[in-house]
Amino acid sequence: MTHSIDSGQTLLEAVKLLSPGTPLRDGVNLILQGGLGSLIVLSDTPEVLALTKGGFHIDCEYTPMRLFELSKMDGAIILSEDLKRIVRANANLVPDYEYTSEETGIRHQTGERFSKQTKKIVLSISERRKTLHLYIQDEKYMFRSVPILISSANQTMLALERHIKSLNLAIQTLHLLEIRDTVTLHDVITAIQYSEMARRTQMELNRHRIELGNEVVSLHLNSPEQEKVIEKGFLVIRDYYKSDKLTEEEVLKRLKKLDDQALLIEGNISLAMGFPRDINSYIEPIAPRGHRILSMIPRLSTYIIKNLIENFGSFTNIKSASIDSLKDIKGIGEVRAQLINKEILRIIYMAEKWST
Repeated sequence: MTHSIDSGQTLLEAVKLLSPGTPLRDGVNLILQGGLGSLIVLSDTPEVLALTKGGFHIDCEYTPMRLFELSKMDGAIILSEDLKRIVRANANLVPDYEYTSEETGIRHQTGERFSKQTKKIVLSISERRKTLHLYIQDEKYMFRSVPILISSANQTMLALERHIKSLNLAIQTLHLLEIRDTVTLHDVITAIQYSEMARRTQMELNRHRIELGNEVVSLHLNSPEQEKVIEKGFLVIRDYYKSDKLTEEEVLKRLKKLDDQALLIEGNISLAMGFPRDINSYIEPIAPRGHRILSMIPRLSTYIIKNLIENFGSFTNIKSASIDSLKDIKGIGEVRAQLINKEILRIIYMAEKWST
């Protein structure tokens, strides 16, 4: 399988290149087992080669054993973009000094600075610590041994289950409040906090799955129910963000930028959604657009949901709308209007029943 590497590659995609059983990982494992160190650049673009000095041109087919043998020399190894060929060996990497690094070892510093400048993946293998670091632009990742990784993955799975449970409860509570028109910004913020915690934990588990490859089959069993609950969290954001101030994509970017501690502060979530940080605004009533609840109606497309929300403005108005006013919406008609009305009444009945 040919892997394509580009400057927009994510950390998760980069980690996948070194999943157990891949030729690249096999070569790296030989270097680690041999007690050697190395810098490996996963690109041979003109920009990359212009920042190297010395060494010698090889241009031979990549094999794990060849990578291992070449790592016995001090300089860096340059692989082709598709990882099929070894291009250069024993090369010196000379990134500009304006690109800094917080790493301590010379090898790791050089690898990080080189990746920042070229926006390409650089692997740094420490012979003393027997560790593998991956650098891609401004991100870095340290690979762990399989036993440590399995233990961490199991803990992450438990954390994801806890976050999903909390998110599910928060959405159930929000659901009832939406039916009763008594939602406050505080209720929305709580659901979004749990939603973002679940999303981050799921991403961490995905990294474990990719890094472990087929080492642990049980980690690859995705729960459709968990996926559905996390998707509901995204719909909460879509229902409440201030669309007159920012886009949904901008909200998601703001939330992702918050670290784990900042995520726990209500004011940060409020600002990310386009609301003021003022604590008094957290207790004021707020109405959902209706994306999440309307998605519960069978065979109701996102196109029709969008038309309903654009015409009525909020779920409060949609649930009180007559069949005649519903059928006038583009794409609905008499039969679908009756279905929507019937399903909304069913959703309201089930919500009230759940609360008793």
